[in-house]
Amino acid sequence: MREIVGVLYRELHYRRLKNNPQIAADPKKFEEQLRRTGDVKRGLAVQSAIFLLFGLMMGAAVWEAGDGEKAAVLLATYALLPFVMALYTTAVNSSYAVSMGIFEPLKPLPIKTGAKYLSALLALDNIPAIVAMIPPVIAMARYSLPAVVLGLLWVFIGAFLGHVLGLAVFTLFGSSVVGGRFSKLRTLARVIGVLLFISLFYALNYVQKYVSEHYEQLLPFFSRYSLAYPFSVASIVEPLSSLPLALAYLAVLVPAYYLLLGRVWKFIEAGSFTSSTRRVAFRSKVHHPVAALFLKDLRIIARKSALLVGLLFPLFLVLPTALSVLSGGITPEKIEFALLMVAWAASVGVDAVLKTDGGDFDALLALPVALRDFLWSKLLVMCLVPVLTSAGVVLLSAFYNPGFLAFIPAALMLPLLTSSISLSFFYHGEKVLSIPDTGSAEVLILMILNGFALGAVALVWYLVGYPPTLVLLTVLLVSVLWLLSR
Repeated sequence: MREIVGVLYRELHYRRLKNNPQIAADPKKFEEQLRRTGDVKRGLAVQSAIFLLFGLMMGAAVWEAGDGEKAAVLLATYALLPFVMALYTTAVNSSYAVSMGIFEPLKPLPIKTGAKYLSALLALDNIPAIVAMIPPVIAMARYSLPAVVLGLLWVFIGAFLGHVLGLAVFTLFGSSVVGGRFSKLRTLARVIGVLLFISLFYALNYVQKYVSEHYEQLLPFFSRYSLAYPFSVASIVEPLSSLPLALAYLAVLVPAYYLLLGRVWKFIEAGSFTSSTRRVAFRSKVHHPVAALFLKDLRIIARKSALLVGLLFPLFLVLPTALSVLSGGITPEKIEFALLMVAWAASVGVDAVLKTDGGDFDALLALPVALRDFLWSKLLVMCLVPVLTSAGVVLLSAFYNPGFLAFIPAALMLPLLTSSISLSFFYHGEKVLSIPDTGSAEVLILMILNGFALGAVALVWYLVGYPPTLVLLTVLLVSVLWLLSR
């Protein structure tokens, strides 16, 4: 198992580097990059070290909670991290890894392969998030030693739950047939299905916020009868009820996991196929290269709905909190907070956007596509959903006060700023079309960089006012876009 997963990991990074002509053209540089990125232990060690820093901060909060029940609620909140990471990385990377054809070199060999190896490969991306949860779990030792053991168990269950749901997203939405008479209708149905699936987390986010505010009244009830993750994590303060609940989760997840593995492997072996054919009239359309690439990416994301999950999921995590801030009276400060949250979450979408081409990237290299046009098309794809979301927040607020329409420029510029910073970060120094490495550590560093940029904007907004903030946003945006266009 370990050897084959190591081969798949190296093969994935090998094919990713081959899609970077600037590296592939230099054998020495290619070998050096492959040795650095294709090493499983080295890659996981670096990412885990970065996540561990955040884990130490979460551990300090749990340690200073002062009360075992409050500490358990905090730990339950933090337990969303491995769950979300597992769901996001599995849903996005499953389509990407399969489209890259990483199993092709193994098929002619006299070895037994299967979807379990793909599952193990995808699970590697979840290890840093699990490592980040170690400090807050250990901090529970201040209140209860059994809670530490149960906390670790629930962390693994959360990551396993997210992984299983990610595989379900891939099998239900990411591996559907293409073409046929009702292809557009099926595409629309898949998109609606993805939106409904992710919308479940609105309720989860709301309940979590309510529980955090009323944990003293509700914790005894949730510790005995809670079934929904991550609230079930709070039951670790009562081991006799927490352990049976954890075992019940495993009793459901393990059979579902093996069932999904069978479906995933059938798709890998069969691949995509056309359900039916029909004669259609050919219509030639001419677009600007940026518009053509933009429309191409939208069609790919609509067909590979697992990528749609990756593009929308970060926003669905922060939007409920952003909208809840607006409840109880809308103020300019609340609108600012909502817009900043949406813009910050938009930067995570770079991972899904850069993986839309997958194994078809070689065909893109054969076309006369300039890097500038390529990056501008990716920028438009990244900004589409965040800009519509931010504009929707402002328009919703304008129903109560038309004066809030003045925030429309910020709603457009903030997601554009974080998205352009994201692409500039990954393509710094690149001169040709390529697919850069977008691992968990890189995305985390990117979110920190965008956090600093948005922090400067927020500071000026709070201390000076909105008009100077627009000036700062314009300066930052023009500077980053100029850097992106070079």
